[in-house]
Amino acid sequence: MTAARKWLDAVKSWLHDLRVRWFDAEGTPRQWFAAENDRLQDLRRHWLGDEGPPRQWLAAVSDRFREYRARWSEADARNRRRLALLALLLLLLLCVSSAGISYLFNQKPLTAILPPAPAVAGALRPHYLFSIYGVQTPVGVAVTPGGDRIYVAENGGDRLIKAFDRDGNFQFSFTSPGTTSLERAPVYIALAPDGRVFVSDRRQRAIHIFDAGGNYIADFPPPGRNASWSPLGIGFRGDDFFVTEVAKHQAYVFDGGGALKMMLGGEGKNPGQFWFPNGIAEDDQGSIYIADGNNGRLQVFDEQGRLQTVQTAMSLPRGIWIDNENRLYVVDAVGQTIHTYGLYSDELRYLFSFGDMGFGDGEFNFPNDIAVDETGRIYIADRENHRVQVWSY
Repeated sequence: MTAARKWLDAVKSWLHDLRVRWFDAEGTPRQWFAAENDRLQDLRRHWLGDEGPPRQWLAAVSDRFREYRARWSEADARNRRRLALLALLLLLLLCVSSAGISYLFNQKPLTAILPPAPAVAGALRPHYLFSIYGVQTPVGVAVTPGGDRIYVAENGGDRLIKAFDRDGNFQFSFTSPGTTSLERAPVYIALAPDGRVFVSDRRQRAIHIFDAGGNYIADFPPPGRNASWSPLGIGFRGDDFFVTEVAKHQAYVFDGGGALKMMLGGEGKNPGQFWFPNGIAEDDQGSIYIADGNNGRLQVFDEQGRLQTVQTAMSLPRGIWIDNENRLYVVDAVGQTIHTYGLYSDELRYLFSFGDMGFGDGEFNFPNDIAVDETGRIYIADRENHRVQVWSY
């Protein structure tokens, strides 16, 4: 049994080596395991050729080998699960880091990192037509229902309100009475049903009223006796007049006689509050839509002033408009695009976005306002490209 004892000692030594290497090196390569298997087969063949050990012992060795293989497979599965979990955590860390870097460099709300809902398949999209030039840093745009006259508010140069015809030809200009370019800053424009032109002025902290030809009529009075305000976004729905205000961060609804009907919001970031509200509009059901600018969201209120919806996934919403097809347009100044929603009863459904950042046709460089005429033409104040873009379906 000398030879048998020698081979038995060799097998014990191999098993000991296998155990040490298994417990000392987690995640041993499968190639090493295959090599050890080959060593065992060699030992079996060599052993059987010499002494012929009892089959029970050989079976025990095989069982021990299968036990090690099972333990390896279980550990390998655990390792794969750990690696998958680690990869998931690294991906999450990368997303959070990207959001933080985007916020630091772009200064836009983190909700803007999240994309809007998928576009509705088959939704008709507008296409670019042409641009109107000859304006400096346009921030506000309005158009008559038939599209025969376009008004544009400049925030650069002489800071004028300029009028153009349907083809983009310059007609005339006008401005706040008795002011220099340093004393005025016209922003948004709204056209009353009778054709009067309302213009909000940040530096004048007023809403000036002009006739269709640009002749000054009066200022719209702020709510309350001897009150002061800083109006910004303005709009009409029938005779009702809507105003957003950025000193108290509120929104107001006035009737046709100028009497206050409703007041919404107040400074803050909670739902129902505003932080520099901009564009404002009302649909045919009486719901009021407000671009909550620095909060990066759109808020919707019912005709009683109760909050209905908060739509996020926006960077810096500015001007808004509702067309005759119940499509709501929201200008995203930092997102460099126009978000479009369908108004279906009580549902605000995302349809699509159009435009992207750039300097070419159909590209935007900090757009600020939008208007749509009854023919479906869309007019967008492309601020830093110093033009008004005209789109159509």
